[in-house]
Formats: sequence, structure tokens, C-alpha cells
Amino acid sequence: MILIDKNYENYEFKPDTKPFAFADSGETIRFECKDCYNDQLTEDNIDYGNMNMSHNNPIAGPLYVNGAEAGDVLKVEIINIEMADEASMCVRTGVGIYEVEGCHCRRFPIENGIVKFDGGIEIPIKPMVGVMGTSPAEGAVSTQSPGEHGGNMDIRELGIGATVYFPVNVSGALLSMGDIHAVQGDGETAICAMEVSGAVTVKVEVIKTDKYIPTPFIVTEKSYYTTAASESLDECSVVAARKMQRFIMANLGFSDAQAAMILSVMGHLRITQVVNPKKGCMMEFPRSVFDWKDSI
Repeated sequence: MILIDKNYENYEFKPDTKPFAFADSGETIRFECKDCYNDQLTEDNIDYGNMNMSHNNPIAGPLYVNGAEAGDVLKVEIINIEMADEASMCVRTGVGIYEVEGCHCRRFPIENGIVKFDGGIEIPIKPMVGVMGTSPAEGAVSTQSPGEHGGNMDIRELGIGATVYFPVNVSGALLSMGDIHAVQGDGETAICAMEVSGAVTVKVEVIKTDKYIPTPFIVTEKSYYTTAASESLDECSVVAARKMQRFIMANLGFSDAQAAMILSVMGHLRITQVVNPKKGCMMEFPRSVFDWKDSI
């Protein structure tokens, strides 16, 4: 198995980043990841002002996938997510959507698949990857922002067993990831989830096809998800929904009207996050209607 060390970190997705490792299509890779605070939040009530938050949301990588060329699609299967035994959160005035006075940084233990929260509340873990993506074709995108390349999507379905399809915009795709969450709610509304360091094991595959794959695209055991990011929820909700409309038209042979009808009764339009530089939305559709994975 190929190992990508967490100390080889980056804070942008960009095409000129030197690859940390090279892999062939079909290989398995283990990405070691620091948490979103760069492992600096080490104790309760730490002084946030003394943390270097220019080093925020580090990603491990990138991985160069041999044979991946611009126009291809990179299939990434999330095989496993390992986590440390403590998670962190930091909420503060002026970030997220809540009214919070001051800055509150906390550590929470994780025991036997449970986060031990205040007041005796036990929260079951649902490990996920907050940041995952390929390089854009040009320029640099901060790891704090989502986009058509993936990036800081903060989608809680990006967990063990999920398969994600990313666009290949440059040779090698340049896959990177980080920002593991022990558990997160839709929206990540306080600007953080249960942030945790750990490792993500994935399998990569280069797909060369002329079929429509609405990247970044997520497939789980029960559902398909189209995703979008934009400065406004109004805009990204429309983009995510229309991606799924096109996907259904391409794979079920439906007209635009038929696809709109079935989505209006079987689709679920959801907010994925509201606190990053761009807002995120996704459209969910049940796999029970058809099995697209057999068609590529």
C-alpha cells in the first residue's frame, strides 16, 4: 500500500504542486491527515489567538495517478477512515451562523465509537472526509473552499463505503485530502464538526468514458448525490438539482419534463454546508430506481 505522510501538507489545490507519491489505476493509498487546526488545538480552552490559522485545513498529497489525463474521471473508493481518540471543536464570535460570545475551544474523547459530549450526551461517530479533491485546471483554490474540483465539500456522506467521482483537469489528477470529521451535521453550521486527525485509505481508478458523470459525484449503498458550490445557496441548489436532472435523462432516457417530475417526488435537495467561502448543496436520488455503476 502507498503511504502519504501527513507532514507533507498543502493548503491549496493547484496544478503545479509537486506530487508526494505516484500510483497506478487500481492501487490502494493511505493518506495520513492532520485535523483542520493542524493538530494545534491540544487542550480545552487553548488560546485560539496563539494558533497559526494560516495553516488551516491542511491536506495530504497530492497523489499523481498514472494514466489520468485531462477529460478523464477519477474514481475514489473510501475503504477505511482511522481516527485519533480525541476530537476538537472551536466556536467563536463572528463565524458560523449562531450567536456566540467569545471563543470556546474544546477537546472531546472518543470511546468505543462514541463521542463523549457535555451533559452525559453520547454522540455516535460517523467518520467522514471533509476535504477531498483533484487539482483545478489552472490557478489555486484554497483548501477552505469547495468547487467543481471537490475541495472543502464537508458532505457527511463522504464516509467509509462511499465512492466519489472527481474530474481530471491535469495530468495525474493530483488527488489530495484531509479534514477528517468524527461526526458532522448537514451544514456544519458552527463552522466546525468533530475535528480529528487520522488516516483515510482509498482505492483509485482512472475512468475513460464519454458518458455523463456529474462530478463531483458521490455514490453510496443506497443513493446517488450530485453536488455544487457557489457564493449563494440559491445558485448552488439549482446547479446541484440540474446536474441530477441531466444524470437521470442520460441514464433513464427520460425527457427533461420526466426527469423533473421524478426528482420532485423522489429527490431530496439538501444543504451540505453554509460556512465556507462558498455554500454547498446536493441532490440525493435513490439507487433503487436504477444501477448506474454497471453502465460505466
